[in-house]
Amino acid sequence: MGVLGLQLATTLVAASVLSKRKRKRNDLLSGSPNGTTCHSDTFYFPRSTTIHLKQSHVSTSDIAILPLYSSHQWLVDFTVCASCVYLINEVAYNCIIPWYEGFDRNQTKLSRANTKQDSSYPVSLNVRINLSLVWMTLSLWFTIRTLVSLTAIYFQSKNNATKIESRSSKFTTNTALTNIPSSECILILAAGFFFLVAATLILSLDGTLVDFGLQAAYGNLTFGEFSSSKSPIISWGAFNFILAVIACIIGSLFVYPGIKFGKIYLDTVKQCPMSVIKRIIVHLNFICPIIPILLWLIPITDHISNSLITLTHSNSLTGKPFLIIIINFMSNLFMKHLDSIRLIVSLAVVLFRLSTVRWTLQAYLNSAQDKLDKFTHEAGQTSNKEVQRLVASIFYCLNLVALQYISPCFLFLCLLCLYKNLSGLSWLPYDYHQQQYLYSSDTLNVLPSFVSNIQNNFTNYFLIDFINQNNFTSWSTVFMQARYIFSQIMDHFLFHGMIISRGIFGFLVWWTITSWQLMCFLGLAYHRFANE
Repeated sequence: MGVLGLQLATTLVAASVLSKRKRKRNDLLSGSPNGTTCHSDTFYFPRSTTIHLKQSHVSTSDIAILPLYSSHQWLVDFTVCASCVYLINEVAYNCIIPWYEGFDRNQTKLSRANTKQDSSYPVSLNVRINLSLVWMTLSLWFTIRTLVSLTAIYFQSKNNATKIESRSSKFTTNTALTNIPSSECILILAAGFFFLVAATLILSLDGTLVDFGLQAAYGNLTFGEFSSSKSPIISWGAFNFILAVIACIIGSLFVYPGIKFGKIYLDTVKQCPMSVIKRIIVHLNFICPIIPILLWLIPITDHISNSLITLTHSNSLTGKPFLIIIINFMSNLFMKHLDSIRLIVSLAVVLFRLSTVRWTLQAYLNSAQDKLDKFTHEAGQTSNKEVQRLVASIFYCLNLVALQYISPCFLFLCLLCLYKNLSGLSWLPYDYHQQQYLYSSDTLNVLPSFVSNIQNNFTNYFLIDFINQNNFTSWSTVFMQARYIFSQIMDHFLFHGMIISRGIFGFLVWWTITSWQLMCFLGLAYHRFANE
C-alpha cells in the first residue's frame, strides 16, 4: 500500500502540473497577437544584393502563434511529466524500498523458514501495480498520434498542407494552388514497402544474426507444446507478419523526420564559426545510435566477448594488475549483463539527442541564411516582401521541425522504458542471476511439472480434516494455502508475459532506432548529393 500510495501521489502531482501548464498555454494563445500582417512599404532591389541576417531571441509568444504549437507543447509537457513519474517510481522500487525492507530481512527469513512450501516454479516474481507504465503507455500513444498527424500532411492536398506551413495567404505563391507532388506520397509508400521486406528478413534471422528472443516469446505466447489444444493461438508466420506490419508503420512514420534531421546535420556541419568540441558533439549526435544497434547483433557481441576472454589470458598483460582487473570486469559485465548494457547505452543515446535539441533547431533557423545566399545567385530583381516571405517560411515551420526531431526520441524512450519493466530487466547489473535464469531455455522444461504441481497442491491443500470445525487454524491454513496457489498461478502467467514482452519489445526498440538512423543516413546522402 505504501508503494501504491507513492504512485498515486506522483500521479496526482503530475496531473496537477499538466493542468496548470494547459491553462497557461491557453492564456498565452489567447493573448498572443496574430503577427501575420505587415504594413511596411514594398521596394525592389537586385537579387545579387548581399543580405546578412542577424540573430534575434525567440520568445514563447513568438512561437505561440505558429502552427502545431499546442501539439508540440502538449507532447513535451506530458512526456516530461510521465518521465518524472517513471523516474520517481524507479528510484523508489530499486533504491528506497529495498533499503527499507533490509531492516526486517532477518524476520522475513525466519517466517519463510517456518512456512515450508515446495514449488518447482523457477523464479519467484512479485506482482506489482506500476502506474508509471500507464503514463509511459499514454505518452507512447500521444507520440504515435503526433507522428501520424505529421505524416498525414504529405498525403493532403497542397491547400490543406499550406495551412499547416503558413496561416497567411501572403506566405504562399501561385504554385500553391496546384496539387501536391505525388513524389512525397510515393516516397512514404515505397519506404513502407522497403521496411516491410527488411523487417521480414530481420525476423527470419532472429537467433542467428540478431538477438531478440522472438522464438521464446512465441513459445510462451502459445504455451508451446504444453498447450491443451493442438492448434496454437496464432501461427508462427502470422506472428512474424504482425511484427513486420508494425515495423513497416514505424519505418514509414520516420521517413520525413529522418530526412529532415539529415539535412539539419548537413547544414550544421557546414557552419564555419563552430568550436571543435561542438563539432565533435554534432558528429556524435548523428552517429551514436549505431552503438546500440550493434549491441543486438550476435556476431558483434560474440566477437567482443571472445576478444575480452582472449585478452584476459594474454601474456601482454603480465605485470599490469590494474589493467587485468579492468578487462576482467568488462568481460564479466559484457558476458553476464548484456541486457543492462543495451539499456544503459540506448538510454544514453536518446538523452544525448534530446540534450542537443536547441542546437538542432538553431541550425534549422540558420538555414534561412543559406537560402538567401542561393537566392542572391539568381538574376533579376526582387522585393523586400519576397525576402521576408522566404525568411518567414523557415521560421513558420519551427514547431513542425521540432516535432519531427523530438517525436522519434520520445517514441524510443517510451518503448525502452516499457521494454525494461515488462521484461523484468534492470538498468544496473545487479541481481542478474535471477534474470539470466529466467530467460534461459532450461526454464521451459520445468513448466509441465509446475502445472502438475499446482494441481497436486490444489488437491492436497483442500483434503483437510474438517471434522473439528471449531479449530480456527484449519480455516486459516486453507486460506493461506489458497492464497499461495493463486500467487503461483499469477507468477506463472507473469513469467510467460515477461518472456513475451522481452522478445516483442526488444525487437521494437531495436527496429525503432535502426529505422530512424537509416532514414537519417538517407536524408544525409540525398541532400549531400542533391546540393552538388
